[in-house]
Amino acid sequence: MADNLLPYNDAKYQRFNESLDEDCKIEANGQVKVGGTQFQPSRILYEMEPIGYADAYQDFLNSEYERIKEVVYNQYPSCIAYNFRLSEKGEGAADPVRKLLHLKDTWESIVFVLYSIVWGEIRHKGIDLKAAQVLVGVSPTGAVHKNFNTDRLISDALKTKIQNLKAVIEFARANNLGLKCEEIDPELLDKLLALQDIRNDISHHTTPTREEAEAELLQVVPIFKEMLMMTEFLADCKILRFESFSTKCRCEEFNGHFLNKEFGDFDFGANQAFVLGLGQEQLFIKWETELFSLSPFLHFLKDTVGRETYISFFKGKKESKYWFEPITKRQEISFDHLQARFDAEQANLISLIVP
Repeated sequence: MADNLLPYNDAKYQRFNESLDEDCKIEANGQVKVGGTQFQPSRILYEMEPIGYADAYQDFLNSEYERIKEVVYNQYPSCIAYNFRLSEKGEGAADPVRKLLHLKDTWESIVFVLYSIVWGEIRHKGIDLKAAQVLVGVSPTGAVHKNFNTDRLISDALKTKIQNLKAVIEFARANNLGLKCEEIDPELLDKLLALQDIRNDISHHTTPTREEAEAELLQVVPIFKEMLMMTEFLADCKILRFESFSTKCRCEEFNGHFLNKEFGDFDFGANQAFVLGLGQEQLFIKWETELFSLSPFLHFLKDTVGRETYISFFKGKKESKYWFEPITKRQEISFDHLQARFDAEQANLISLIVP
């Protein structure tokens, strides 16, 4: 900030300063009025007390983070809510190693859910994205972008998935495609990339030591908080599975941190035929007024006693099979009876994204 030309503390200006102070009042529209001119209080604080502004923002962030915790626990897709609750209230929440791993599972779950949402909408609406390009590296002359290919689409690398999401969302925004996923802020994806980079740099291949986890948490937690604040739209994303129909569609619901089976009755109106056509073997999303399938990137695994159902993330394609990792499980499984359907869904996406 440039030095003031007038010496504020000079006696000749004292009365003037006092008159301004007496005239200063908070207007009904949230402005500060000084000498007939209005200013934003936040701008004044930002310009005059940058440290105070930063401290006030941190207090705000902490307050908002406490608020959004309950939203995540009760309204977010279950795979996210379950892992996040473990990081805050689980048995190992006080242990830095376990807390870090639960936070990692949380942000990875967010990536998997976003991936299924974005590609699900693209496939459902048949949007041609062959002109979209994705960042693949950096050369001495700058960023290197290339068209999508099949390997990128079904890659098991989290960073690749995030880069794919960012490319699609930025392309859709730039071309005003009118997709629901355009509401996803690209900065959210930058935060997820930052978290993944920290994870890769410090202890990607092995379980971290306590000391490594404590050091990593110092880097992760501030970014994670800001990232989570940008995902509140996920509270409106209801992951469902059609179960039966009488006068309404009875659907299994996958939101909130509990994994036990819960069902609700839904009137989908003009979209009822679409839901009935999905059948009982795939997950779909209700994002406000939008409805579309999340297959093949999200599926589900029922337990053997009928009490719980686990959202399962598509991890990659190996030996001509689609492999998934169910939430709470650490082993990959395939749904062999659905391989032909998964192939058809993948082929549909490839026709839309790969030149």
